[in-house]
Amino acid sequence: MTADIASVARLRGHFERDPQNPDLACAVADASWSIGDNAGARSALESLSPPAAEVPGVRFRRARCALIDGDYATAAGTCAALLEDGVDSAAVRHDHAFALLCLRRTDEAESAVGTAIELFGPSPEALVLRARIESMRGGYAEAAASAAEAVALRPDDASAYGVMALALFDGGDADGAMRAVRAALALDAAQHEALLVASTVSLWRMDVDAAGELFQRALARHPNSGRALSGYGQVLMLRNALPDASATLEHAVAAMPDHIGTWHALAWAYLLQGRIDDAELCYRGAYDIDRNFGDTHGGFALVEALRGRFEEADHIARRALRLDPQAATARYARALVMEARGDAAGAEAELAALLPARDFPGVPIGTFASRLKARLVGGTD
Repeated sequence: MTADIASVARLRGHFERDPQNPDLACAVADASWSIGDNAGARSALESLSPPAAEVPGVRFRRARCALIDGDYATAAGTCAALLEDGVDSAAVRHDHAFALLCLRRTDEAESAVGTAIELFGPSPEALVLRARIESMRGGYAEAAASAAEAVALRPDDASAYGVMALALFDGGDADGAMRAVRAALALDAAQHEALLVASTVSLWRMDVDAAGELFQRALARHPNSGRALSGYGQVLMLRNALPDASATLEHAVAAMPDHIGTWHALAWAYLLQGRIDDAELCYRGAYDIDRNFGDTHGGFALVEALRGRFEEADHIARRALRLDPQAATARYARALVMEARGDAAGAEAELAALLPARDFPGVPIGTFASRLKARLVGGTD
């Protein structure tokens, strides 16, 4: 259903004259969603009293309100209760699976969407959701194939193209991903996954203005998107807007707590502000995810070097480099150790070897090093 503001207002007027009519409440909710007004949908549904409030259609729409608001546990629980009560439909099963996915209960989500497809057929919505689940599980080729099935059923589905773009991108097919991005954004200029791919590519190319604009477009519709927040935080680091960068990256790790790179980016933002203890806490957050990640150990070495504990820093850096010989944080920590020991040539060589590196969060290693050095000698960033 599509509506404009005037038609939604008319529906609300009818509902105000019959305020316990569940069908009107559902109509108001559906129309409100079509203009992006989840608060209006929720207000209509929550104004109902029993028995109207217990009508299955009302309960389902309350679950969808919770899903849109990010209250995934409530959405999943309400949909599960509807299914237990025998209220079964493709929409209920889709939203149940989607809520489980958002809760990162991927095995249950995969089973739920599979059952939905078995019972009600392979709708574009179900196939796109299956693709999202497959992507979260790292099955990028499978995800792209599911999204392609959705496109075959509905060639103007922007979400299907966007999810396909992100799956292809994460699977290493950048050219295919950008073709899907162009198709998605031609249909919907604010399609989330397509914007994530386009903005990340711009960031990699160091086109900071384009990346910032694209990440902001993604966040306008999805303000809690972990990947968009992480990327935009890195844009702010490149602009040297460090307090804003750290605040954005703090939001990102709250939304996406299992993403090591975002913990590292936040650590760098803290280091550039002289917040060494906070940076160490970030590296501990990354360590809790993967205890064998070389750059995390390198981060610990860098923290120790900045505290002047050069022997400990050198020991930790060597351990980090055994895990990953290219760990940028470890090699930079070693450069600081060499410099402290009077080996200026060795420090310069270590740093020079890092300059082509691209596997680091937020800012180029050379820029990071110069900014941090300015802070250490009492300059300004």
